[in-house]
Amino acid sequence: MSIFWGSYEDSKKSGSENWEIFPYKRSDNKKSFSNALFLALGFPELRGDVDSNITMHQILRLIYIDQKSSTQDLMMSDNFDSSITRTTVADLLFGVYDDTLYTDKLELRESEKEQEIFKKQFEGIESIYKSTGAETKIDTIDALIKENLEQLKKIDEVLSNSDNVANSDIDDETQEIIAKLNDLFLGHKREYADTLKEIEYYEYEILDSNEFIASLTKRSLSINESLVTKELFGNIDFTHCPHCLSELTATHPEHSCSLCKQVLPEEQIKSHHKKMQQEIDNQIRESKMLLKDKQLKLQELKSLIPSLNNEIRNTQSEIESILNKFKTNRNTNYDSLLIKKGELTSKNNFLIQQQKAISRIDALRKELKRLDFKIKELKSSIIAKETDKNLKLFSARSFIQTKTLEILKSDLGRQKEFANAKKVELDFSKNTFLLDGQNNFSESSNVYLKNSIRFAIFFASLQFGFFRFPRFILCDNIEDKGMQPDRSKSFQRKIVELSNSSNVEHQIILTTSMVDEDLNGTELCVGEFYDENNKTLKNI
Repeated sequence: MSIFWGSYEDSKKSGSENWEIFPYKRSDNKKSFSNALFLALGFPELRGDVDSNITMHQILRLIYIDQKSSTQDLMMSDNFDSSITRTTVADLLFGVYDDTLYTDKLELRESEKEQEIFKKQFEGIESIYKSTGAETKIDTIDALIKENLEQLKKIDEVLSNSDNVANSDIDDETQEIIAKLNDLFLGHKREYADTLKEIEYYEYEILDSNEFIASLTKRSLSINESLVTKELFGNIDFTHCPHCLSELTATHPEHSCSLCKQVLPEEQIKSHHKKMQQEIDNQIRESKMLLKDKQLKLQELKSLIPSLNNEIRNTQSEIESILNKFKTNRNTNYDSLLIKKGELTSKNNFLIQQQKAISRIDALRKELKRLDFKIKELKSSIIAKETDKNLKLFSARSFIQTKTLEILKSDLGRQKEFANAKKVELDFSKNTFLLDGQNNFSESSNVYLKNSIRFAIFFASLQFGFFRFPRFILCDNIEDKGMQPDRSKSFQRKIVELSNSSNVEHQIILTTSMVDEDLNGTELCVGEFYDENNKTLKNI
């Protein structure tokens, strides 16, 4: 579908330029035309399995009343239909579908699965380490390494301050060992410094990305707010000049400013805003994907710091140990100090290796705490959002029932059950409806009942601001299945009455060959009256 973000007249002038092409199906790099239209209509983002199933065609199934579908079908019949698709369409147009509620439920399900997996891993690894008597807390291991290094430092001080200093020459083999250790030490230092630089870089990038996404989100909200503000204040006519306070008496053309008399490009402004919204939405999507990659990389880099730090300290300790050995001669304590030093060095090497393994346990422990907190927050959020959804749905269904019964009771008494009806039930999952527990009426009465319900849904959209129903309905079956003319005309009059009682802008299209006499020839009738002598298709 090619979409032009502007007026029809401007689109004709632009030729092939300034048209944006959207595919039927959504891809990783491109939205479908349904996604683009939903964004323009202010619909929330659809999630999960229904994302690819809910298209503009599905939305029109509740807006258009056709002749082909069964009289007992609540929505227009469709091939490869599913209950979840119909229910989602209803929730979306009723204004109770909340993409954040779906996201919360999905996150809760994934978090609980993740928590269960991590819990099993944590318990398994921890039990193995505990059975060997090994320490399982990384902070404790880090403290032990520091304590060993302090002891090694003290031993070196004792050895270097020995009374029998001989400044022994270092042999070639030992010099080669020291050189290799020195290269290893410098390599660890460079790796540590490079990792810190990368951490600093990604922290800055993440901060910048968050600010950029927040800025884009704010811009998107500002666009919506500016349109709402213009709708609220755009129709205010000034009666006095704000400069000299004189009364404004001169008339001005329609759709023009009451002060400067310039024509207000209403549709052009709206189209420009919608185009900007599409572009900002694309930027937000791309930025969030990049942000996630940066966050994963930062987490990976930070996990390297403890082991790198300990490798530096351990290598440095080994170098100092060798150098100190050649500064002193042996005394009575020398052998025992060397043995102790060897034990501490060996123990530190083991602890460093153990630290790398235990870091997994520590990471799992922290992750379990984070998931526990996240799950509690998600459950609380879901309860609050479902409560709000149920309240809205209760209000909507109550109004739809009341309005349906009002339309039914205006019928001409052809179906006695309509006059005393009390309860209307809608079941989108089964694509049907019931009146006091039944819908087995005559075919013409079924049409009347179905149309009454569908128009009640439409009028509910005029009553409740949270509805996303586009305030438009097209009814092409008003005289279907043997509907009698007087009954059809009665229905027409009732719909016009309800339409006139609303101050909300809306559009209703009814197709009929049995126009009520009081309505025929008025501004409500559009186009010619067609019969065998004046056919709808001409010169084709």
